[in-house]
Amino acid sequence: MNAADNARVCGSLQWVIGRLFELLGGWVERVDDPADAVWLAALSRHLGSHVAVFAELMPDAVLLANECAVAPAGSALVDALGELTDTSDPVGVATALIGQLTRECNEVLNDCVSHADGSLQRAVEFLMIDLVAAETKVLKPVAKVAETFRMVTPVV
Repeated sequence: MNAADNARVCGSLQWVIGRLFELLGGWVERVDDPADAVWLAALSRHLGSHVAVFAELMPDAVLLANECAVAPAGSALVDALGELTDTSDPVGVATALIGQLTRECNEVLNDCVSHADGSLQRAVEFLMIDLVAAETKVLKPVAKVAETFRMVTPVV
């Protein structure tokens, strides 16, 4: 992964994790089951803590100024997350989103080269610890998110 790819991935991860932090935190009061509310709140809080990590990893170089934007991977993601704000199944949707983010983080790890992308690699690995822990909650499956939008900017 080159420096521009690294910056784009950091920016898209920072954006999507921040947006999921907001969404999941907003859904906490909308679920009836206290265990689900605690799960959403904890997951939201964990995601929020990762936003700062990816902000710190963003390269600070004049030559990469155009690549260092905290931005979504695409407009389809913005639209889809906007439509999910009022979902009737916050827990199911959160599960699907976390599953998709986990799969895309695996792709990022496959693109990382430890001698050049070590910091990004470690940050994604730590994020995945929280994502995998969240996925252990057995919940009903929902729509195939992967076919709708990407969450992380792919490496080109």
